[in-house]
Amino acid sequence: MKPNITRRELLQMAAAGGGGLLIGSLAGCGSSAPADAHSGSRRLRFDFAALPDGDGWSDDWTCVGVATLSRAGGQGLLLAGSDIFPNDPRPIAFALDARFVDGAIRAVVTRVGRCVGAVLRRTSTRAWYAALYDTDAHTLSIVRRTGSDLVTLAQTVVAPTAAPAGSQGVPATLEFTATGRFPSQLSARLTGADGLLYETSARDDTSELQSAGDAGVLTQADTLLPGSNPVLPALGNLHLLPYAVQEGEAVIATPVGQAFIDTIRQRSTAAFAQIEISPAQAVEPAAASAIAATTGTPLPGGATLHVASDLPAEVFIELADTPQFVNARVVAAGPTDAAFLATTTRVDGLPPGQAFWRPRLVRGTLETVGPTRQFHVLPPTGDPSPLSFVYGSCGSQFNAIFDHLAARAPDLFIWQGDLNYPDTHGPFAQNMAGYAGIWRHFLDNPRMAPILERASFVAGRDDHDYGLQDANAASLVPWGIEPWNALINPQTYQLLSFGLVDIWVLDQRMFKSDPTLADAPDKTLLGAEQRQWLMDGLAASRAPFHVVCSPCTLAPAPGANARDGSWASGFTAERDLILQHIAAYVGGQTVFLTGDTHFTMVWDRDGLFEQRACPLDIPTPNDQNISNPLLELDFGSTPGVTYWSRRSHFSLLRVGAEGNSAVLTIDLVRDDGETVQSTRFERPIEEMR
Repeated sequence: MKPNITRRELLQMAAAGGGGLLIGSLAGCGSSAPADAHSGSRRLRFDFAALPDGDGWSDDWTCVGVATLSRAGGQGLLLAGSDIFPNDPRPIAFALDARFVDGAIRAVVTRVGRCVGAVLRRTSTRAWYAALYDTDAHTLSIVRRTGSDLVTLAQTVVAPTAAPAGSQGVPATLEFTATGRFPSQLSARLTGADGLLYETSARDDTSELQSAGDAGVLTQADTLLPGSNPVLPALGNLHLLPYAVQEGEAVIATPVGQAFIDTIRQRSTAAFAQIEISPAQAVEPAAASAIAATTGTPLPGGATLHVASDLPAEVFIELADTPQFVNARVVAAGPTDAAFLATTTRVDGLPPGQAFWRPRLVRGTLETVGPTRQFHVLPPTGDPSPLSFVYGSCGSQFNAIFDHLAARAPDLFIWQGDLNYPDTHGPFAQNMAGYAGIWRHFLDNPRMAPILERASFVAGRDDHDYGLQDANAASLVPWGIEPWNALINPQTYQLLSFGLVDIWVLDQRMFKSDPTLADAPDKTLLGAEQRQWLMDGLAASRAPFHVVCSPCTLAPAPGANARDGSWASGFTAERDLILQHIAAYVGGQTVFLTGDTHFTMVWDRDGLFEQRACPLDIPTPNDQNISNPLLELDFGSTPGVTYWSRRSHFSLLRVGAEGNSAVLTIDLVRDDGETVQSTRFERPIEEMR
């Protein structure tokens, strides 16, 4: 348990921290900032010609979107990594600790790509003004971003000749000015490569943007693939084709495929020779914002809490039994890490019932309060109090099934692998910065917000979360591991033991053997250590119900990913070893919840109960057809199969007591909210003793 501190101590820590300013530190980074910068400079200029080639721009600039900052040929490059929902297609690079109300930003643009923008009064990832030059629409616009809304306030037409010819072309200059408040006067000017001047202006009084904010620049990602997939409907999720399956990789390796990737790079990159910021008053330091606040794995008397921010900060957690935070307990969670701007802390010692928490972020002398979250402190082992949880696997879309999931108000949501398929989000999201941005946006997804605001979230990885299809121990990539560990879940596999149920959440990629090996007991999905942990834990458990969450399927039905292998194909010796162990040494009722293979199925035969609520939300026909466009599945007459469907589903499990019996009910819920099958298990509670 983290040490408690008082509110007064928190504020004292904040006051003692101090805060640095951008201006003084720019001197060694290609800036012409004057020596008296700390006293309120009126101009901050950043010249990329003075900088060597390399990663990043400098310590004075940051970007927390799905994007990469680099320097090459005397230019600062901002490469937007993805336009796949819920990623923000317009990542912003902004100057640190140079906030102001009135002033301007001027960018000398040497490459526009699909779109380039100058940003003012950015106060969070979802609040800013921008001047956008769109080379497809041939427009110069002033826009306002608040929440999920992007509103055009003014617009003028721009000649096609205004776009730079490329990194060696005649540069364009984009200028954006904001003055006054309630309303703000906004003006945008574009001097094109054709030498012509284009202007537009607007007034706006949105209260969220009438205070000091950051200045920066943005670009827009364009992966050239429509998310609705009108081109090849038989292939389901079109993004799987070029980026994340073996068939697509073969195409990308060709000259035509490489030309396709080069086009994406060109359209998604903005390049700058110089960026100049001109505040009309002394600049202010920036306060850190909480991008995401998530209740993670539940703990006895508490939970694991995750916080992600847009700037480095010290994080403190307020805990209370009411949303008003009366008599709140404050826990020091520590600083967000430098690489991914995230921190994880464990809190315990909480009484049963609902707990409320919110992060407080302290940066220098500034403090911000993050969103309020709540979670159910789960009953201790053996307690017959009811609990419920939802299980799902594989989702590349966020449709109404998430609304039906939220309506069930589960205590716990287990998403067992393939969380939004990050390896399908575009070739330039496949790095550390890209995956960190993907997971931040995933946790900030408005469609998942009603779930994450109220439930503990346990995320397990499958192959795509590790960065590539059919991942195994020999093919892992670092960007599929480190950002996840920092932002989503640092545990590879875990046991959740609460009330009348023990839940094992497995990892079947980190330690997975080569699928081409002969099927034998030492060929493993789990690795020797995890396998022994599972078998020992099952034998030692006194819970009436054991739920094993396995990314890969077990039942010997056809169509179970024979190429990659699973416990149903290619790794059956390990599966049989575990099932024999359960039959010989494990009491109570054991059920398996699985995923990975994209057709929902329930199997109940020979002592094995497996419910595969998969996919959670993927287009139909789905990506099975990429490998085999003629694939036709029909399990209606397969012995042991009690239900199957191509549609999206999730499992809802409820555990509690009725008299002297422990009861587990497993509902299979379809994407229209209908419960299509319900299975009930009963065990005498006395078996636990």
